[in-house]
Amino acid sequence: MRKILYIILSVVALTSCKKEIDFDFNEIEPLVVIEGRVTNEGSKVRITPSRSVTDSIHPRCLQGATVTVSAEGNTIILPYDEASDSYYSPFSGVAGTTYQLSVDYDGHHYEASALMTEPAPIISADFYWMTMLDERMLVYELWALDPYPSQRNQYWYRIDRITHHPHFEGKRMTEPYRWGILDDRGCPPGYVFLDMMSASEKTMDKDEEDRWKSILYDGDSITCQLMTIDRPVYDYFSSLRAGQSGGANPRTNISGGCLGYFAAGSITRTDTIVFSRSDVKSWEKPEILN
Repeated sequence: MRKILYIILSVVALTSCKKEIDFDFNEIEPLVVIEGRVTNEGSKVRITPSRSVTDSIHPRCLQGATVTVSAEGNTIILPYDEASDSYYSPFSGVAGTTYQLSVDYDGHHYEASALMTEPAPIISADFYWMTMLDERMLVYELWALDPYPSQRNQYWYRIDRITHHPHFEGKRMTEPYRWGILDDRGCPPGYVFLDMMSASEKTMDKDEEDRWKSILYDGDSITCQLMTIDRPVYDYFSSLRAGQSGGANPRTNISGGCLGYFAAGSITRTDTIVFSRSDVKSWEKPEILN
């Protein structure tokens, strides 16, 4: 009995005390961050300085770099584009081709290569109510065709939202609603399956301010893009997500001593969904899974 009482008192003491802890982050000189893509929609490279984990301001693209993308003996120069604040060219990649990125900036040379894979055509995307542990969850379900059914494939996705809800003063959301990576392990042969949790019905009913960004409101416009990526880029995004909570830098596939990634991928997009809570149906097992 004494042992149980001691455990209870210990738990109370640990949970009732609150103390602010100041972390002494080891500040270093900013590093170059390169985020580059060659896709079927064009080529874009952003070059920025790294920022402290306590700095929430996104830096502008560094100008004055020489950026090229090459493949099979052809080289394309990407000029700086003010509108997109990046080095941009409408040059579109071709699936099955390996592309090389070359960046020269401030006396340093950086390079990388990436194989562009076939697109994954999206065949359906919608929201459903799914019951989990006696609670209804709003789930975004997407199905696409696997371009390489006989091998392991990797994908990156981003879900964007445009909202005019009064919470956001009618402003367009500048951050993606959700993003992530997946591979086709566990998917039915020949298919790619994304099952993304949005918010619980209780959370949507409470409508608390700290959850506004995760709650969908009637009239919100939702689109999703799905990009096929190779393994090194998948590893980059995987380590990025894993290190976000601890401030760790993700692994890079670019040589030369910088941070970031270079991807060559094929993008497919969903049609726009205008969200209406009353139209959301209960989830039923798709015929594909039968």
